[in-house]
Parts: sequence; C-alpha cells; structure tokens
Amino acid sequence: MTNSSLITDSFLETVTALEAVADELRCVYQNAYRWKWVILAMHSALQGMMVLALQGSDGLRVFREEDAIRWMNAHESGGPYPDDLKLDKFLDLYKKIKSDIMLLNVNSKKFLPRGTQGRSIKLLNRLRNEFVHFTPRVFVLVLLGLPSMSIDCLEVMEFLAWHSNNVSWVDTELSGRAKVAFDSMRTSLLALKSEYGSLG
Repeated sequence: MTNSSLITDSFLETVTALEAVADELRCVYQNAYRWKWVILAMHSALQGMMVLALQGSDGLRVFREEDAIRWMNAHESGGPYPDDLKLDKFLDLYKKIKSDIMLLNVNSKKFLPRGTQGRSIKLLNRLRNEFVHFTPRVFVLVLLGLPSMSIDCLEVMEFLAWHSNNVSWVDTELSGRAKVAFDSMRTSLLALKSEYGSLG
C-alpha cells in the first residue's frame, strides 16, 4: 500500500541528499549531464550538514539573524511565536561554521578551511544557483575541476559530521548510511579526478 504522507527531519534530509550525490556520481561516467544533479544534491547535503552542526538545542543559529531575534522577542514576551522563520543563506551558514557560533559545547570545533575549500564552497553555490535559476541561454560547464571542487565539499561535510562534535547521531542506521554515502562519493570522485586529469 502506498504511504499517504512523507515524514522527514534534518537528519533524514541530509543523509538522503548525501545518498543522492553518491547515486548521481555513479551515473556521471555514462552521462555528463548528471553533474547537474550532483551539484544540486551536494548543495542540499552540505547545507543540511551545516544546519545539523549549527542547530544546537534551540535551533536558532540556523535562521537569519532578524528572524532569530523575532523568535527571542516572542519567547521573552510569552508569544505568539513567528511561524515564518527563514533559514539563513548558504554562504552565511558557511560563515557561521567558521565562527565561534559553532562552539556549542566544550568539545566543539569550528571549521578552519584549508587550501581551496573556501573557493570550492563558493563555486558550488554559484553553480547551484545557475541551475536552479536557469535563464534562456546556452550554458557551457567545464567538467575538469568539478571532482576537486566536490572533494573539497565532501571534506567539509565529513568534518561537520564526525569531527565538529556538534552532530549527535542518535540514529545509528542514519549514521551508517551517511558513512556508506561518503565512502561511495570519495571513490567515485577520486576516479573521476584521475580520469578528467588524463584528458586535461
């Protein structure tokens, strides 16, 4: 019997996005157009992982500053609470994971970008926006640098998932699925990087 509803949360959203990246990467070998879906799913997965690492107990750190302030004002006055809170922008979430906002407990670690990681995050966001807000034109995407960009983004997500000490994986099935997806992504991306490098 078909389910009549879809139930999700921040963890499931993030893990299923990771699995979508892994699935689409396996299709890239036969169809380069599937990079579009890699990019969209990677953006969703990274955004989800940033939310998991930032949300803490009250969840307010993931919202735009003005919305978090509105919620706090409502809380202090006893309500009513706003029901139109908006998630912060992708690049603003990225700024937050590099800041002291990440220090939610004594073991928390903020993200310290290395090498090209910061540039790759910005490129991922730009490419995602190109596809989501596609305008009538011919768009040419050079594939050569996409594996390296994606490996950078993968490393950021892995830090948030396992080393920031801000993500509590209560559901061991989901954490296991995330690990499988990460391993699959890395295998595909390293192979693609080698293949594209030989063509460059």
